[in-house]
Amino acid sequence: MCLGKMKRNWILVGVVALTILMGQTGQASEGIWIDRAELQAVGQGMASSFYPSKEKLIRYAEKRLKQPIPLITDKETVPESGDKHDYTSLATYYWPDQSKPDGLPYVQHDGLANPERNDESCYDIKRMQRMMDQIRDLARGYAVSGQQEYADRAVEIASAWFINPETRMNPNLEHAQLVPGRNDGRSTGIIDTVSLIDVVDSLNLLQGAEAYTPERQKAVKAWFRDYTDWLLHSEKGQKEGQARNNHGIWYDAQVAVYAQFAGQPAIARKIIKAVPEKRLAKQIAADGSMPLELARTRPMNYSLYVLRAYLTLARVGSQIGVDLYDARTARGQGLTDAIDFILPYAEGKAVLPKKDIVEWKPGSFLMALHLANQHYQRKDYEPQP
Repeated sequence: MCLGKMKRNWILVGVVALTILMGQTGQASEGIWIDRAELQAVGQGMASSFYPSKEKLIRYAEKRLKQPIPLITDKETVPESGDKHDYTSLATYYWPDQSKPDGLPYVQHDGLANPERNDESCYDIKRMQRMMDQIRDLARGYAVSGQQEYADRAVEIASAWFINPETRMNPNLEHAQLVPGRNDGRSTGIIDTVSLIDVVDSLNLLQGAEAYTPERQKAVKAWFRDYTDWLLHSEKGQKEGQARNNHGIWYDAQVAVYAQFAGQPAIARKIIKAVPEKRLAKQIAADGSMPLELARTRPMNYSLYVLRAYLTLARVGSQIGVDLYDARTARGQGLTDAIDFILPYAEGKAVLPKKDIVEWKPGSFLMALHLANQHYQRKDYEPQP
């Protein structure tokens, strides 16, 4: 064990961008956290408040070409399982107990992240983030330029994490967010892999690239199918699925995205159809607020985070024939109630009575809302100048 070690520019992407997209991939499929048509339009020199310019995206991709692949097997400390292929991380808000000589067991300070979790000799969360960043920037560089070398490197990184026996991550999170002195992993650690949704989007951008062969696509999807199975049937996965706060809804979002990506849409449909009564009814109050998140030390951060999860599920649902955007509970709660409650605060027009103890940023939520607005078509759901 390791110790101490937005405004959217209303560009006309329409027929031109979709034609470009279909020409590259064979179909105009949507992403989850990306607007593929708008990204393709950026590749044609159009402006976007949600994506950097084509030139910047290419510069980012060029930078990633030169970076080493951060492998999960690079950590020095071996997990309790004895297998470096097992993902390991430290519980975010747990710190050494200053009243104990050895600091054990660690104690919670809600909202304050322990920087020890970034120690890559012991833990994997930073290298997983770097892997995601590399694949994302390379895939976007490929999407706007068509340069095969970007796709080649992105596929090489994905293969190292999800295919190659020598370096791949085992498809489980048995040792995520461990608490020294208490346990070697917790169900709450499943939230660490929310970032893999970005990887799924990036892999979808690589369709049509020479390096992303049908065999490699099949192998990567097999990893996500195995991970979905672990999420659904492991003890930790089932416990996380019962969580009432942000952990529960992000569990649903992950299962839905990964199952859909792996070719199991029936699983995704079942998850999303249950959301109104299982999640919305219990999490969103009559005024649209989310009391469980407002009670935290970072109420704005967690309210926006939860809504992003709901909008992620709605985005998946729109692709498989399940409408969560307009769904209502038996008592009438819906997503727009929660959006309408939080939006003035996200836009800086109002301030919650309880302030976050650390800075919060609305960018990811506003992007999710921007994507959702392809359905809602409401002017007030687009960031204003």
